[in-house]
Amino acid sequence: MKARLHPKILPFSILSFLVFLPLMLTAQLNKVFEAEVFNAILGDKGALTRVPVIVNGMEIANHGDHFQPAAEAANNVLVPALNNLIANNVSSFPLSSTSVGVSFDFSTGQPVSITESLGPILAERGRTLGKNKINFGVNYSHLGLSRFRGKRTEDIMFTFPHQDVREEGLGETTTESDVMDIFLDLNVDANIFAFYATIGLAKNFDVSIALPVLNISLGGDARAVIRSFTHAHEGAADHHFGELGEEVNNPTLEHTESYEGSAFGIGDLALRLKYAFLQGKGVGLAALLDARLPTGKTEDFLGTGKANIRLMGIVSKNFGDFTPHLNLGYDYRRADFDSDELEFAAGFDHKITRGFTFAIDILGEIDLKQEEALSFEYSEEPITITDRVETPTGEPGTLIRTIEQTNIPSRLDDNVFNAAIGMRYAPAENIILLGNILLPLNDGGLRSNIAYTLGFAVSL
Repeated sequence: MKARLHPKILPFSILSFLVFLPLMLTAQLNKVFEAEVFNAILGDKGALTRVPVIVNGMEIANHGDHFQPAAEAANNVLVPALNNLIANNVSSFPLSSTSVGVSFDFSTGQPVSITESLGPILAERGRTLGKNKINFGVNYSHLGLSRFRGKRTEDIMFTFPHQDVREEGLGETTTESDVMDIFLDLNVDANIFAFYATIGLAKNFDVSIALPVLNISLGGDARAVIRSFTHAHEGAADHHFGELGEEVNNPTLEHTESYEGSAFGIGDLALRLKYAFLQGKGVGLAALLDARLPTGKTEDFLGTGKANIRLMGIVSKNFGDFTPHLNLGYDYRRADFDSDELEFAAGFDHKITRGFTFAIDILGEIDLKQEEALSFEYSEEPITITDRVETPTGEPGTLIRTIEQTNIPSRLDDNVFNAAIGMRYAPAENIILLGNILLPLNDGGLRSNIAYTLGFAVSL
């Protein structure tokens, strides 16, 4: 007798194989900003030429080292913030609906006929698959994370002051008035392959598993610019890039440092339970429990390192071929710099013709904990410099200026609102294809100008 693999086991066998798939990791992405940007420009491995300070023929200090405290501040505050910003956004990308309109009934051995809407894409309806029914498939999503709080990630800038080397307060000497700007030129791309399966264990109870496999890459050409007070007011730059011994009255005040990193591997596994309280006469009322398990490598932005749990209430109502739905829930998020969220999805799916459904939703994620808001100011106190300047009469004077630490807008939340527009198409009774685009409706969070999803589902 030949051994046969039960159809219910097949998709879960595939997912189990993927869990133990060897990861092809090319780099630790959480080290990129520290090693290849801030240390490479500001730190002891930086490209900044060490301009010696000579007293009685002996070198007692070098000006390049005076930006070392700025590198330490960047690595302690900015690097964790940037790392968590990327990891949390990639890992929380919405998965597709747990159920679709085509399923397979093992009690009869026949696929269900397509007689109604095929369902939403990134939202849920209030019905379940039904006992002994199964769907499985894969979705591919592409994210080009190019904006943060309305600012292009290519234009993100951080400004760093000189070390306070004498009495407290910058500006005691003119060299302390030099500052450095770093333009990050950040580009982040993520490709997400989400393998999933849903089985109806009872007529009103489904269990689902979804495993994302991620490819993440980041990089850019960070540009550093020295705003040289010493060159502007004294004709000779205390700090500059270029070769040692370069003419300080004609200094190189700009430098570009390229950086990049990528990783491939398994993300955070999702387990989802869906129970329908009511699914008769065209009305659906259900609850969904979604747990994200920390299976993704945090050092490569493949996961958050913490389990997240979401509880969602679902209601839907059929009006012929038109089915509006509302999802409302609470997402308990435990990762650093990742607030708990109130989430909702409101929209409809509409059967246009047999085998073709159009779906649209407004998706929202509202931060509930202001203390988890990301801050990109590495100093809690405002940074002021008292510049020693010459007055119009030729007398010495002072000018106080405040240094803006970054051009990233300061916010107490990163609420996100998106419009999801897509379609489902069934070329056969047991196959569904889908396409969806996600469009931002506000400036909150780290966003793509457009994120798209393609996928297919099969009923066995």
